[in-house]
Amino acid sequence: MKRIFLSVLSSLFLLSVFSLAASADPIDVSTISCEKLASAYAAKTKDDISFVNGILNWMGGYHATADQGTVVDWDKLSDSFNKTVEFCSEHPGIGVLSATEKFMGENIEDASPESVDLAIVTCETVLTNKDVQKNIGDTFMWLAGYHASYNNGSTILDIEKFIKQTSDIADYCAANPKMSLVTAAEKFMSESE
Repeated sequence: MKRIFLSVLSSLFLLSVFSLAASADPIDVSTISCEKLASAYAAKTKDDISFVNGILNWMGGYHATADQGTVVDWDKLSDSFNKTVEFCSEHPGIGVLSATEKFMGENIEDASPESVDLAIVTCETVLTNKDVQKNIGDTFMWLAGYHASYNNGSTILDIEKFIKQTSDIADYCAANPKMSLVTAAEKFMSESE
C-alpha cells in the first residue's frame, strides 16, 4: 500500500510540473532563458508556476556545493527563487542557469536550523510525514539536479528518465523504509543508471 501511495504521489507531482512540456523530450536546462522563466512566472497559471518551481528546484540541487552537500534550507532556497525571478524579469536575455548561479550554491545564504539534511530523511519518513509528502516533488527535482551536477555536470533533464527514476525510488523506498532518501535516489539517479 505504501508503495502505491508514494508512486501516486510522485506521479501527481510529475504531471503538474511537466504539463507545460507537452512532449517528453529531454530539456537542456542551460538553454532556458530568463525571458521564458519570467514569462511563465508572470502568467501565473498553475502549469507555468509548476514549471518555474520545478526548474528552480532542479537548479537548487545542481548548484549545491560540496560544503552544502544534501542540506537544503527550503526557505532560503525559496528566497533565492524569488531573487532569480526578479533578476530574470530585469535581464531577459540571460540564461536561467547563469542567473541562478548568482543566488544559489555558494551564493545562497547559510542554512538555518530549519534546514533539512536529505541524507538523514528516511524513506519511512517520506511515507508517513505529511510535511515531507507535501514537498516530495520539490525534493525529487532538487535531487535530480544534485545528481546531474555530480554526473559530469550534465544540464540535460530527461523527463521520461526522471519519471522512471522517481517511480523506481518510490518502489525502493516502499521495500526499504529505513533507507535514506538520498541513498535511494543515488541508486537510481547516479551516473551508472
